[in-house]
Amino acid sequence: MTRRGSVLVLWDLDLTLLDPAGFGSRMITPVLAELIGREPVMGASFAGRTDRAILSELLVLNGLEVDHADGDGGGGDELVLATMDAVAERCERFADSLLASGGGPLPGAHDAVRALAADPQLHQGIVTGNLRRTALLKLRICGFDSLPDPALGAFGDHHIDRAHLVHEAMAAARGQGLDVSPAQAVVVGDHVHDVRGALDAGARCVGVATGRVSADELHSAGAHVVLPDLTDADALRTAIHASIHAGPSRPA
Repeated sequence: MTRRGSVLVLWDLDLTLLDPAGFGSRMITPVLAELIGREPVMGASFAGRTDRAILSELLVLNGLEVDHADGDGGGGDELVLATMDAVAERCERFADSLLASGGGPLPGAHDAVRALAADPQLHQGIVTGNLRRTALLKLRICGFDSLPDPALGAFGDHHIDRAHLVHEAMAAARGQGLDVSPAQAVVVGDHVHDVRGALDAGARCVGVATGRVSADELHSAGAHVVLPDLTDADALRTAIHASIHAGPSRPA
């Protein structure tokens, strides 16, 4: 049965729900070193980007040729796919290092997810640049075992453009019986890439200034509402509903 009037809340993970404490770069560096036989160049920007985009750029920076096409869910460059698999495998092998290095859920994150779960109109999914295997690992380690729901989400395995992730997450939600349009989807994220991905997909965005981007930058990028963090669950729920009623937003 299709559930009408639903709102799809799409959580970003890194520096929104949880602090990875550099977990990704620590896992990627040795994978690249083994692949190229030397200390790799690590000059790519990680913040707010999909793992596919990051790894593709790193492979090029280290002298390898890759297919830069945005994936369509199957196929793509074999070297990129193999590298993604190797990184995910290493993340699973060394999962304990995320918490050991000081990572974990951000303040208020668990309470925020529980508070949204109590609102029958809100359904929580995921839109993250992390590889699916890595995202599910981080969620488990940080105590988010069932919410947000991975079945209502999209991950960084196949796409470079974050707007494609938002579209994919909405399609997944409709496949689960949620009647959601872009105007009924709200991305919660810490980076301007989260904001732009949401807006490019016609969705709404609630920014949280828990990452490396200021509240002013999130506002300037077009976020409908910006919160300092997730410690006020009522403010988050209010912001999500307000963003749905605010209409489309674009930076000036």
